[in-house]
Amino acid sequence: MWEPLRSLWRATPPAIWGKLPGHADFVRSGMRHGESEAWMPWLAQQSRNAGADATARAVAVPVAFVLPPGTLAFARQRFVLGVIAPSIDKVGRHHPLVIYQQAHPRWVKAHFEAQLWQPLDWQFWLARAVARHTRAQGSADLRALERTVRALWREQMQSTDASSAITADARRHRTQALLDNSAGPAPLNDPAAQLHGVRYLPWTNWPARLQGTRVESAFWQQDSEGRFIGAANRLQRLWGGAP
Repeated sequence: MWEPLRSLWRATPPAIWGKLPGHADFVRSGMRHGESEAWMPWLAQQSRNAGADATARAVAVPVAFVLPPGTLAFARQRFVLGVIAPSIDKVGRHHPLVIYQQAHPRWVKAHFEAQLWQPLDWQFWLARAVARHTRAQGSADLRALERTVRALWREQMQSTDASSAITADARRHRTQALLDNSAGPAPLNDPAAQLHGVRYLPWTNWPARLQGTRVESAFWQQDSEGRFIGAANRLQRLWGGAP
């Protein structure tokens, strides 16, 4: 009886949409009607007037994001958060891969308050998974990506359970093992391992800046240790002239 009410205060399961290496068309999983149509104009706007100052290494690191309510037509009263990465299909057409979910403002507030003391959060691990699948040799496996995302989301839900007493180090090792088992080891030329970021995001009012009436989007990248290597309120500031 109470579960449908409780779910209103949480986040939806992650959905997948975009291009993957080795696939001839868009891949999608867990999307609701009309969501891809809402993403298309937003992505087109983000790519407009993009500069050419982004390095190939920076573009290779997936971007985590949070979009305020009303940014996308299907989420008028909820935030949309997730990870986005440049990708390519079987015949060489460029289009990002997006993994995202809708979340109630209270869930978002708690999620990013927790990020302050533990940056190795749900979006960090999701970005690590996306990097491995989009940079896979040959054809990327959508079913394997789905399994990885589901496993990481289950881990996230368990870690936010009040009864969970596992330490941060133990959770990191467990999540790392889960990622390695489901997505394979990190590539030797992992761009995130070659960068060295800083401990905190640059916004002094983070995450309070996500509250109130004039909320801005936020985008950021992390190195392989969870340190922040880039942050902006517009995606094109991180991607530059990426396709």
